[in-house]
Amino acid sequence: MLVDVPLLHLDRPFTYRVPPSLAGQVHLGTRVKVPFGRRQRVDGWVVGRASELPPDTRDLLRVVSPIPAFGPPELALFRWVADRYAAAVIDTLRLAIPPRVAAVEKSLEGLWAAEPPDPTDRLPSRSAGPTPGLDAPYPPGPGASHPPGPGAPHPPRPVTGPPVREGSPAPEIVAPAVHSPPRNLVAPASPQPLLAPAPSQPLVAPATPQPLVASDPRPSLAGPDPLAAMVRGGRTAAVYWRPLPGEDRGARVIAVIEAALERGRGAIVVTPEVAAGSAVGDAVRKAFPDAADLASDLSDRRRYRAWAELRQGRRMVVVGGRSSVLAPLPALGCVIVDDEANFAHKEQRAPRFHTREVALRRAAAARALCVLTGTVPSAEALAAMQAGQCRLLTPDRAAERAARPLIEVVDPDDEGPTAARLHPRGLAAIRAALARDEPAYVLVPRRGGADPSSPGARTAGQVAAELARILPRVPVWRLDREVVDPGMVPPWAGRQPGVVVGTVAGVKDHPPLTGCRTVVVVGADAALVQAEVRAAEEAYRTWSRAAAWCGPQGGVGRFVLQAREGGHHAVQALVRWDPGFFWRHELPRRVELGFPPARSLVMAEGPEPAEAADALAAMQAALGPAAELLGPAAMGRGWRIIAKVSDAESAARALRPMLAEASRSGGPHLSVDVEPLEVLAAAAPARRDTRRQAPAPTRRAGTA
Repeated sequence: MLVDVPLLHLDRPFTYRVPPSLAGQVHLGTRVKVPFGRRQRVDGWVVGRASELPPDTRDLLRVVSPIPAFGPPELALFRWVADRYAAAVIDTLRLAIPPRVAAVEKSLEGLWAAEPPDPTDRLPSRSAGPTPGLDAPYPPGPGASHPPGPGAPHPPRPVTGPPVREGSPAPEIVAPAVHSPPRNLVAPASPQPLLAPAPSQPLVAPATPQPLVASDPRPSLAGPDPLAAMVRGGRTAAVYWRPLPGEDRGARVIAVIEAALERGRGAIVVTPEVAAGSAVGDAVRKAFPDAADLASDLSDRRRYRAWAELRQGRRMVVVGGRSSVLAPLPALGCVIVDDEANFAHKEQRAPRFHTREVALRRAAAARALCVLTGTVPSAEALAAMQAGQCRLLTPDRAAERAARPLIEVVDPDDEGPTAARLHPRGLAAIRAALARDEPAYVLVPRRGGADPSSPGARTAGQVAAELARILPRVPVWRLDREVVDPGMVPPWAGRQPGVVVGTVAGVKDHPPLTGCRTVVVVGADAALVQAEVRAAEEAYRTWSRAAAWCGPQGGVGRFVLQAREGGHHAVQALVRWDPGFFWRHELPRRVELGFPPARSLVMAEGPEPAEAADALAAMQAALGPAAELLGPAAMGRGWRIIAKVSDAESAARALRPMLAEASRSGGPHLSVDVEPLEVLAAAAPARRDTRRQAPAPTRRAGTA
């Protein structure tokens, strides 16, 4: 079993004896209480059965929960996530399983007894041979990885390696159906499937701008809704879907879910967390009120009940934040990641996984469809498309041109002495919106209050103060993290139309005030030159999301962007509504600097500056000469090291022995983030890892 002790060098199974009184209660995934160390009692999860017991093996103390937490497929996934992101399996379990609520288990006790666990979840004996994903032995040595056992499904990696073969039907699995009211789906105008370049094409931008993707002449995706058709056909594939500007993504996602349910298979819909907002999540919850909702803002009781009923097979639709991608749904037909490039899809606790990578892996293992949605693909999604592992599905270009908003780019310098203020065209757009009794949104690059000593600063407080002076009779509200916490309803919501001045935190699927169709972007140049690898990419993505509020060109909506660098490829890609244009110009810079998608990044951080040199030497020895290490650099009170590697998954596995030895010996104290989204931003002051104070195992604590 795995013990709940968060130390990487203890990330291995320990052997305990099952007393006769508990013999019928222990299954694969059962949570139990065991003695560990000299006096400590800890939780543990059963992962297998030993055919031989050492003479000093200790007994399990009791069964904590009657609900088995996982079966063989889930355990194999948890092990892969831990290996992929250089973490312990127990850390993955903490994210995958909501906090236990005993009252929920008591209410489901009778149902669970009447419906025993799936036969595949029974605890096998090692004498009968290894079970895929269950009895794979751990290689000896600290920090050793946990590969699947013989015969375990081992699909290709989602971004590197050979592409997943498309067109292969998935095996039929009969499962309880979840009924939903019928609905009429209105499809966008003439969507056309597109394929990425061949896998042999190098990951570099062409010398002459070429289309990002080429047309796919195959008729298999023709029809009003190719995504639903792929699910009905049992296709194993990964698709990046770029919707029309302002398109109802929720309706398309609902159609895909219903196609999966028609085949007796389930669906997982992963949306950004509550603070980021998601129209897709809202639509799925409304269409499927019996879906298992695992959103992080719900109570532990509701989340644990939803998870427990998933384990019972009573629910077939899952919706929630990033941890929902680990939900127990064996009969998987599709997994959908909405707004895949949103930073909310990156877990900030160990293991720091990204929803996109886990979804691709899980769909491949289940022979299901993985759908990634977004307006501007991330660098990692682009790499998957160029490797031939993800297909790009876009609407007809003529329909996209007709639906895109009109982007007005103005130079603040053409107003001379008044350049510190909003451009007259931006002010005119705001006044026109107010005249229609509509609100307006002013997007600024920085949060913070007004600073009289720096009148030209483009902070939210400074711009709000300017607007309050220029428009004295108009309500002006700030919307940034210093005033309103993300996810909270602003106190001024629902009031009369006014002007909202906010940062990127306020740009979601829905505008902060209903009916907002006017957006003015101030300080666009500052957003483009921020000291971060993805600064231009994130600025372009944020502007695209806000521009979708304004509606198609020809309407009353206005999007005014103030930029001195109007020729920047991010600005021009926005004007053209063409992410291919952006990446054709962004890729050469990324390739030259060795940043994603050209190379992957691994970031290590620690709180003790004196340990930085030792950590650097240990990482260099683990990763080898092919890795390029930058640092250590002082970050707050600690340090940071960035490693550029050719393959993030291989690098994570190479670092595990080093991290396990550091856990065993008590230093250097460090944490690792595989494929971080931000590498140059200053981090909060690092804290010493107090988890190393846990007692070390002894022979009496169990046998490894």
